[in-house]
Amino acid sequence: MAKRQPKRSERTLRRESERASTRLQEDRERLFVLEAGGRVERPFEALSAAVIEAHATSVPCPRCDASQEVREHIALVHQGVRLRETKLRCRQCGSQRSMWFKIVGNSPN
Repeated sequence: MAKRQPKRSERTLRRESERASTRLQEDRERLFVLEAGGRVERPFEALSAAVIEAHATSVPCPRCDASQEVREHIALVHQGVRLRETKLRCRQCGSQRSMWFKIVGNSPN
């Protein structure tokens, strides 16, 4: 005769769910970094500096899908290429990340 498994407590089930949710958030953050704009080696291409902040704020937070705000917009040179870094902060969960852009338009910045 097969033994019945004891019921799991509500606390155990809640903790398992929280761990699974945390793993999913971490996986989504890793995917964000692998996409275009997630690393300095793979910047988004922008026609001018004027569109960078609008594009950056339109991308939802990879952890919670909430809107993000631009905390800082920096112009810099990386390996001879002029880039823009936007430092973002999620309005809901507070997570922070950077998005990278390369201006490819002919207009002066």
